Amino acid sequence: MTRTAPLLLGLLFGVQTALIAQAPRSLDDLVDRRGVYLDAETLEAHTGPVVAMWDAVNVRVRGTLQNGRWDGVLERFYLDGKLEVKETYRNGVLHGPFASYFRTGRPSDRGTYAEGRLQGAYEAFWSRTQGDIHAAHGAGHTGMDMDMEMAAGDLMERGTMVDGRPCGEWYRFLPRNSQGLRTGGTVMYPACPAGSP
Repeated sequence: MTRTAPLLLGLLFGVQTALIAQAPRSLDDLVDRRGVYLDAETLEAHTGPVVAMWDAVNVRVRGTLQNGRWDGVLERFYLDGKLEVKETYRNGVLHGPFASYFRTGRPSDRGTYAEGRLQGAYEAFWSRTQGDIHAAHGAGHTGMDMDMEMAAGDLMERGTMVDGRPCGEWYRFLPRNSQGLRTGGTVMYPACPAGSP
């Protein structure tokens, strides 16, 4: 038994190292059958690293497939190469930390998934600046107090998610006013179940 354990550990380490060292396969060469990626010729589920490119230089998607399903960290990028989303999967289901980003590189939202549902601390961030609002709605738009300035990437709300739903006390931040000050308030959702994160 003492000789078998090191042999098995060495074999497992060798297989894991081979998967890590394996050159990524083009995701575009695989066939997507309802979220399972198959080899186009053999129709067998693909296992190993994959990558999809915007062009010859810029990565669009990078991750690992296990039996044709996302497993581990999956990253999606904007055309200019900036990170758009970094999320974690287990057997094709979101499970673990995630974060998404605006084109500017500032955060959009972040949290954690458990078996495909948001679970635990969650934060979302403002997406527009005052200049963007002027451009989108026209300088004469009166439906918004233009003394308020949204700074892209400033925290908008923070709270707790359980099974994909908000619970307990959430804090919401308003945009900055003309003096650069922010105000906010709390929103109460049904209490989080006992023992939840």
